Amino acid sequence: MSRRSRSRGAPALMTAVAVVVIVGLACGGAGTGAFSTGAFDRGSAIPVESDADGLLGLDIASSVGANTTSRLVTVSNHFDSQIEVTVALRGNATEDADLVVDGTTVGDSTTVSVAAADKRTVDVAVDAGVENGTALRFDVDASGDSIGVSAHNRSTTITN
Repeated sequence: MSRRSRSRGAPALMTAVAVVVIVGLACGGAGTGAFSTGAFDRGSAIPVESDADGLLGLDIASSVGANTTSRLVTVSNHFDSQIEVTVALRGNATEDADLVVDGTTVGDSTTVSVAAADKRTVDVAVDAGVENGTALRFDVDASGDSIGVSAHNRSTTITN
């Protein structure tokens, strides 16, 4: 009886097929099932508070007078701890006006402390030559213990 020898080509062929399949998958032959973007319609019912009723309440004057000092914004602290509030004039307002706190002119930016459940007013002194109807723009930022709030691009109108 003679012995037959097995061909050793079968394992080599299987290895070659496996390499081709792996390379094909690596080159994008099959997708991963993941996605890079998506759009989903979901309803939302998140209530939005007005500036005056938010945790950082902002009662912004509807207008301020030229050639006088007027109330610009009253800041109310509805948080449980003291906050530091910065009001900063923007754009042309830095040339046309100065902020005033407790009767003292403080320039284009000021930071005031506001105790919990308290409020502070920041006034503005507007130059005499500012055109009627000009927008006076400003930003408000507040910070405290684990608190950070920004209310940028606020404005009121200058009247003469």
